[in-house]
Amino acid sequence: MALFSTSCGGGGKSPAMLRLLQASPDAPPVNVLIDAKSVAVNLAYGNDTGYLSVNPGSRHVQVVPASGGSPIFDQTISLTSSSNQTLLLTGPAAGIQPVMLSDTVPTVVANSGYVRLVNASATMGAADAYLVPAGTSIVGVKPVAAGMTFDQTTGYQVIADGNYQVFMTTPGTATALLSTGPLSLTAAQNQTVVVVDGIAGGFTFVRLTDQ
Repeated sequence: MALFSTSCGGGGKSPAMLRLLQASPDAPPVNVLIDAKSVAVNLAYGNDTGYLSVNPGSRHVQVVPASGGSPIFDQTISLTSSSNQTLLLTGPAAGIQPVMLSDTVPTVVANSGYVRLVNASATMGAADAYLVPAGTSIVGVKPVAAGMTFDQTTGYQVIADGNYQVFMTTPGTATALLSTGPLSLTAAQNQTVVVVDGIAGGFTFVRLTDQ
């Protein structure tokens, strides 16, 4: 369960908004510290902190097993005033891969929203990514990203509000490695779909609402 904490912007600058997703499948539940201050506890695989208000500038982020021990992630990151960003921690716990995403979308389009796909599965390999209206066949449809490899993202794709569906397939085929089933999208409610490894095998996804 995440414990949220906020801090005011320093030096008169507007704060940055940072969200962290624990996407390392073999990592234990973790505590998250920013500049030695606890901002989330017992964060399990597939869970996120929600957006945290933090001072802009260089911030020291540590991710430590909740049971104790050395950090599995310990880096300084740079955050810009008034920015919205998501930090994904991917790959095995012994070699965490940080992926920083900007959650700022292009110009708002009436009756539409933006969806972004991220391949954060270390075992899926390259895959074609499709984003289509729910129930639509992908046969003959061009993927939004072909051969998308580990930690790659499609960037934001604008789609009309309603129900949509994400497919990840073996490259050049319609053989689905993952199908999300119908996902709803409300106009101006931007989303990120993060493809991850299933704990019991196969693949699953985490759906984030962006700000």
